[in-house]
Amino acid sequence: MAKEFDLFGLAAAGGWLRWRHKHADIPPGTPCANCETPLQGAYCHSCGQLAEDFHKNIWRLFTEVLESFFHWDGRLFRTMPALVYKPGELTRNFMNGKRAYQVPPFRLFLVVLVVTFLVGHYATPKFDGATPPVVTDQSEGVAQARREILDDPSMTADEKKAALAIVDRDWASFGRAVGDTARKAGEAAERRDRPRSGVVLDEGPNDGKERAEIAPGWNMSLDEKADSRLNAWFKERALAINEDPERFFLILETWAHRVAVLALPVSALILSLLFVFQRRFFVYDHLIFSMHSLSFQLLLLTTIMLLQLLIGPAAWWLVVLAPTHLFLHMRGAYGTSWWGTLLRMFILFLLTVFAFSLLALLWLYLGFAEMGTG
Repeated sequence: MAKEFDLFGLAAAGGWLRWRHKHADIPPGTPCANCETPLQGAYCHSCGQLAEDFHKNIWRLFTEVLESFFHWDGRLFRTMPALVYKPGELTRNFMNGKRAYQVPPFRLFLVVLVVTFLVGHYATPKFDGATPPVVTDQSEGVAQARREILDDPSMTADEKKAALAIVDRDWASFGRAVGDTARKAGEAAERRDRPRSGVVLDEGPNDGKERAEIAPGWNMSLDEKADSRLNAWFKERALAINEDPERFFLILETWAHRVAVLALPVSALILSLLFVFQRRFFVYDHLIFSMHSLSFQLLLLTTIMLLQLLIGPAAWWLVVLAPTHLFLHMRGAYGTSWWGTLLRMFILFLLTVFAFSLLALLWLYLGFAEMGTG
């Protein structure tokens, strides 16, 4: 996983581990340790530093860590229920300045994102790549999907292999299948672009002797040279994926953290287009809505992955809560009508599929490109 991203998320979580002191740890009138202003309360009224004795023994540090861990500032336990049950009110309150009781939206999004990737990393079955694919789910739906793939005449053998690996959740085999397909495509393109020169044998009817003729040299155009370099670039990385598919998926996991953050400005831009004629909302407001909405969707995904370990694929029925929550959230935050909300949700769905597909392509490109640096 991306170390800097994890540290950022943990640092954001650290903001929850602080709470407001109601009483100063040192007597009033004591000079502030930072600016030497006489203290009058729990915080310095000049620089804002906490009024406490910074010389602490190990026992006091230990008790404060426990207290801060279990206290959680109270904001978390007020923000999370509101995010689930009253998302529109939560977002609208933040837009209107009622923020003291809330966890900051971006901090909330970062921490939930880290938790989601942690759960996804450990909830996904792992394979060593040396054994045949293991089907962990023997449900009728999976068996039916496998039969349809095997009986599909329009799919090549490599395509069937990759599709079966997805159904079996054998990501190592999927990586090798992708690498094989890419390698074969690169080799075919290389053969197609190879210079057409060589020895041509011709037995003439008149003399009956073999005649060797060297074909004229083949001068590639700029476009053809670019295609040749692209094929070489593609083939190098395809071979690397085929040899080490586990590293490829580790790289994809690392880049997924970074690309996921791009979903925030993309979502805010789409919402700006949907509410372009409502001047009372600004891009900042849409960004707050996006942080809250995506935080809930990630929480829902995390819950589904955890429940899947207990009850299997039936947990994915909870996905129906995603559009329901979005409807309540959008209508509550923006004050739109039923039909206006449904229309915007439909347009939002279309634009989101397009935009997130581009993000997915960017994610795959970044992971594919990094395979050539190892």
